[in-house]
Amino acid sequence: MSIFVLVVVISLAEDYLPVWQKALALVTIGIALVCISAFKPMSTADASNYEAYFYLYDDTIVELSVEPSYRYLSRFYLSFGFGITAIFLTYALIAIPLKLALLWKLTPFVFTSMIVYVGIYYPLHDVVQIRCSAATAFLLLAMVPLAKRQYLLALLLTLVATVFHYSSLAFLPIFLLGNIKVGKYWKWVLAAAIPICLLLYLAGFSVFSFIPSSMTEGKLDIYKDMSDLGLWGKNYVPYKNIIFVAEFTLLYLFIYFYDTIKEHCIYAPILIKVLALEMGYFIMFAEVEVLGNRLHELFGMFNVLAYTQCLYIIKPRYIVRIGLATFSLTYYLVQMYNEVYFH
Repeated sequence: MSIFVLVVVISLAEDYLPVWQKALALVTIGIALVCISAFKPMSTADASNYEAYFYLYDDTIVELSVEPSYRYLSRFYLSFGFGITAIFLTYALIAIPLKLALLWKLTPFVFTSMIVYVGIYYPLHDVVQIRCSAATAFLLLAMVPLAKRQYLLALLLTLVATVFHYSSLAFLPIFLLGNIKVGKYWKWVLAAAIPICLLLYLAGFSVFSFIPSSMTEGKLDIYKDMSDLGLWGKNYVPYKNIIFVAEFTLLYLFIYFYDTIKEHCIYAPILIKVLALEMGYFIMFAEVEVLGNRLHELFGMFNVLAYTQCLYIIKPRYIVRIGLATFSLTYYLVQMYNEVYFH
């Protein structure tokens, strides 16, 4: 909480701070975030599961469900007598510095973007879902060459992300759509996409009926059956989710002010399509909470940048910063109350 307050305070003054002071503050905060992520208590959500994966890395079920990067690192550290903290530290050192370096490179308002990152996605990814954290860092990195049409490098980085989390393959549609110019036609498509998805959802449409089980070796069926039994969460209602509602609002702001945002952000065509894609995943996979949430949360770092674009369309800027701080803090407190991050 103290780090979040510090980030908010710095963000309110970042337009007037010299570069070296912002860099020093970012490095200092980054070290603190790495330490918190690496040396967290085992009462943290998912920590006990990661510990089980760590010691049972060669178990058949673990081999089927856990990515090779985690299993190979587990075998390596166990051979030298290290414990689960070594895994936590490794993932923190991979993901957090890379994310902060990218925020520094991709936006002049790094501490405004840090409000959303520290308040929402840091505890979700870097404290709890460490494999997803590393994956989303490499997906964000892949956006840079993708915007420059360096498709081979972008694909390589996406494959690296997949080694950390299989759900990273959900980013592949952006290779087909990401660099397409967002003109009047595309604005209408993006504006209509989410309402159409919601209508299909309310009509009872199931995406699972169109995916043969042979394509996923039956894993989607397992996800659905476990969800129906209530073992992996219950089916959620997308439009009642606070993050979804915020993203819905952000999407239409992005569409309406797209030309203004594009003047300041060369990644705008990708950001707006990623935003629509993740919302589509969230709706269409609502039958299975663990799958729909995971696909939706995977693109969190893209949202961090997308929210920051509001600084170009809403004046004065402190209104945006205070608004983002209020929203992020509210979400964090609700998650803490529901014991999402700690048990």
